[in-house]
Amino acid sequence: MVQKDLCNCITSEFSNYLEPISLLSKSTEGKVLVRDERKLYNFDKITQKVYNNTKVPSSADALLISSRGLLLTEFKSGFKRKISEETIDYSRLTCPDDNTKICKDYAKLLIDKGKLETSELLDSLKFKAIESFVTLEKKLFSLCSGGITENKHVKVIFCVVIDDYIDSMEDTLTELADKPAVSNTLSNVRLSLSRFVGLKTTDGKDYFYDEVKVLSPYEYTRYIDRFTT
Repeated sequence: MVQKDLCNCITSEFSNYLEPISLLSKSTEGKVLVRDERKLYNFDKITQKVYNNTKVPSSADALLISSRGLLLTEFKSGFKRKISEETIDYSRLTCPDDNTKICKDYAKLLIDKGKLETSELLDSLKFKAIESFVTLEKKLFSLCSGGITENKHVKVIFCVVIDDYIDSMEDTLTELADKPAVSNTLSNVRLSLSRFVGLKTTDGKDYFYDEVKVLSPYEYTRYIDRFTT
């Protein structure tokens, strides 16, 4: 069975790259996104290894192998915001240098800053989705007997886990928003990555991911339960 052969091949080649999800999901600021001690493959390290540390592309954080297929996961911090166009109360926003004056320009700067950062995060995810698949196809699949052609039916899923992180500046302004947060981040990320699902090459062969999932940390742990059983 090609799927089993592929899994056995990756497992034997990279058994020393297994790390706890808690470690794999830790941000550069040291915040742990998913507290779970189950071990997945560190896909960043695998990518560095197969590219021999030269011209290393961007990559997802983790790889899970099961009888259901291959699950690539990217843990991404910086999306969730309490201050946004949907939640901000302009009447309560005062200028930093004069707390008696309402400063809409300051509010606009905060919102525009958030939009720019979100756009950059989405672009980063697109690069990771593309280049992680290329690493799977061109590097890992080719390590196994049969090569890419015979492994084409192996199900490959790209998963993004969105954080609950609040930017420190926004956290100090929480009191400015007296409406509940309205977040469409999950749907925005799904839409951004939807172009990488179910594509075919010019000769009709399946290409890119079978599925893209965008989950909260809690949803991810539940999904891992199902994926490994």
